[in-house]
Amino acid sequence: MTSADPESVALVTKLLREFMTRRLGESAEVSVTGLKRSGQGSSCENWPFDATWRRQDGTTTHKELLLRRDPPHSVADTGRAIEFDLLKNLEHTSVPAPVVHWLDDGGTELLRPSMVVDRYAGTADRAVLRDKDPLKLADDGRLALAREICDTLADVHQVNIAESGLCDVLPAPRVSPAEDELLHWEQQLNSAELEPQPVLRWALRWLCDHIPPPPDRLTLVHGDFRPANVLVNHGHVEVLLDWELAHLGDPLDDVGWYSAPLYRSEHFIPGVWEQRDFLCRYVEHTGFEVDPEALRFWQTLTIFRLAVIALQGVRIFCEGESDRPAGPLPKVLTEQLVAVLTEKTQ
Repeated sequence: MTSADPESVALVTKLLREFMTRRLGESAEVSVTGLKRSGQGSSCENWPFDATWRRQDGTTTHKELLLRRDPPHSVADTGRAIEFDLLKNLEHTSVPAPVVHWLDDGGTELLRPSMVVDRYAGTADRAVLRDKDPLKLADDGRLALAREICDTLADVHQVNIAESGLCDVLPAPRVSPAEDELLHWEQQLNSAELEPQPVLRWALRWLCDHIPPPPDRLTLVHGDFRPANVLVNHGHVEVLLDWELAHLGDPLDDVGWYSAPLYRSEHFIPGVWEQRDFLCRYVEHTGFEVDPEALRFWQTLTIFRLAVIALQGVRIFCEGESDRPAGPLPKVLTEQLVAVLTEKTQ
């Protein structure tokens, strides 16, 4: 379904109104307007819309909302129920996570697993820290935002996973965070591989030989932390999006993802906000030490994951289950080769 298909939009509008009516009651007289498909994400569909309903006291409520729904075929396997419960548990923390309202976990009401969340005014742009400055923040504004993004990651990692109930939502690693993640992505490679991938198999051997020790304590890991998943409003972080890959694990998992060589031009500001600046501020705010060898492992695993995700997109495309392959596979593989051969972390 796309926004270009009026019948699809009309159908989802009808189903969404009925879905909300079942939760708010017939007397609420729910109205759903302005629904459209936003973007073409491979892990989740986003459908912004406006909703109006009558409360029991007779007053009218208007909300700007977002329907997040599983696509027909996804490269992420986190269920909507897990993401919904995770976000519910984050509402009383300092993490700027989306506020969630309703869930259709089985997809029986909205065609596929879905949830309805608040919609926000901010803008997400992967180039927000780059010189082209798409949000017109100027140099000082980009630097201030870069620091705030770092602080947001520190907030994620400082959530008390026991007090917030996240231990009841997300499973703890069975062995160690690094071993669990490596095993998971090896299995993903096995299922995604259409032809031999010697570079990735070589990288896998390197990773197996360089598994870091477990962290001193488990933290919440976002799993896809980057400027592209941050809504920015008036130069400040408004909300952190896309929690499909969240899990309990090693905080260096996110740090390695953010600082991987593939993302350097998007996540840092040359000469002003480099990896060392990011790491110094992160350590200052969290008190966590960043072991260089452990960071190298997580940076290399980041590129390995991205390559596997790209292969998953290619497989889905080749099997006719998607109209486009996902990910710049040749570039990812090249970066992987460089990372494994040179063992660079800077």
